[in-house]
Amino acid sequence: MGFRFRKSINLGGGFRVNMSKSGIGYSWGVPGYRVTKTAKGRTRKTYSIPGTGLSYVEESGNQQHHRGNNNSSSVYTNQEPIMKDIASAGIENYKPAEYKDFISSIEKVLLINKISSWFCFTFLLAATPIFILTGIFGLLLKVYVRTMGKISIDYELDEYSLDRHNRTMSAWKILNNSSSLWQVLQSGDVMNRKIHAGASSLVNRKDFKIIDKVPFYLKTDVKIMLITLNKESLIFLPDKVLIIKGGKIGAISYKDINFDIGSTQFIESSKVPKDALIIDYTWAKVNKNGTPDKRFKDNRQLPICKYGEINIFSNSGLNIVLQCSNLQNTSKFEDLILNI
Repeated sequence: MGFRFRKSINLGGGFRVNMSKSGIGYSWGVPGYRVTKTAKGRTRKTYSIPGTGLSYVEESGNQQHHRGNNNSSSVYTNQEPIMKDIASAGIENYKPAEYKDFISSIEKVLLINKISSWFCFTFLLAATPIFILTGIFGLLLKVYVRTMGKISIDYELDEYSLDRHNRTMSAWKILNNSSSLWQVLQSGDVMNRKIHAGASSLVNRKDFKIIDKVPFYLKTDVKIMLITLNKESLIFLPDKVLIIKGGKIGAISYKDINFDIGSTQFIESSKVPKDALIIDYTWAKVNKNGTPDKRFKDNRQLPICKYGEINIFSNSGLNIVLQCSNLQNTSKFEDLILNI
């Protein structure tokens, strides 16, 4: 083990001299930005957001080569993909005139429920008498809105409409039998496939839930399905789909909704769902010929899974991408939902 010497001298005003065995370097900066000139002649710029731990480093200057090799060494660059959000339009895009009164009624119930939650929260400040009273008021208001504040919807469906609605419910129930369900929130094209297991794109995804239960603010004589996503929820009713986002409600008719259903190959770095179909394997750091890059000691093998993928979109701005671990369930979902 060799000895290392390093000393830092703060000159004030954001200036600092770094002395080490390699030589003398200099740095200057203010909160959120620092420029460093290393002893080896490289310039490093660090951009950060104070207090968050987030930073970005940009480095330039003399390139280092392996000794005994006149050619520049092959290095991996930290070129992360630019991730783009997969998101629907604002809730104002889903407020057709025919549903105006219905939507307004639900929004009032949600607002009262939110206000009751605020008052209930004041129980934490119960050391002050006024907050005891506001807390009790909040509890009473919550009980009222949960029991008497329901919006009632009664349907008289003919045989065709009832069969179509039952097919919709069955489709989502089949999908819900899968081990894992995800919503794709972001995607981006990979610039350096070697350090991303050979993948051509990366995605950011999050679990979502399918709930066979009527939410507290509705009362209806038919079964409905609630899909809880990252920033919105969808409620599938016989005549329309409700979109709930940030306490606001929108509605869209089935004729305006489109489904694009298929499959996708996914390099799984997390635990593989028990019902997933593994079609191949790759390496976390992979050469162009598919062999593992031996320069990385902890270069683990990763499975390539074939998942179901469901795109839900509309001309009004609905844009949702879902993934399902069970490819067969996705196919059954497709057979039902596209034949309604």
